[in-house]
Amino acid sequence: MELNVTIEKGSAVPIYAQLSEQIRLLIRRGALSPGESMPTVRSLAVELGINVNTVARVYRDLQRESLLRLERGVGTFVAEGGESRAVEEGDFRSIAAKASELIDLGQGAGLRIGELTQLVETLWKENVNADR
Repeated sequence: MELNVTIEKGSAVPIYAQLSEQIRLLIRRGALSPGESMPTVRSLAVELGINVNTVARVYRDLQRESLLRLERGVGTFVAEGGESRAVEEGDFRSIAAKASELIDLGQGAGLRIGELTQLVETLWKENVNADR
């Protein structure tokens, strides 16, 4: 199985974070369905040209978050339920449209991607903390 992920080795975002977030997003978009088989750690590392330990760490962490499940001797699969539930397509399109607007505004203001990402992350955390 081949995942539709890309790694930018020159990015300021660590390879581990790029891979982890892209797999999460594939699950949330419904591109990876519960029960679907994941590539082996070794095959994904070779496909992406990254270290096997990086892929193993991502798989372990996603397993701890109940997004993936490991069946020893069989393989790694997308977990059932919980956070592996896909976002509705209409909701996802709406979120993507708003994100595109935000990107346009950020670029127009001269923000770099890292600055815009940091702004979104900070606001996200403030929003989560306000809900408590």
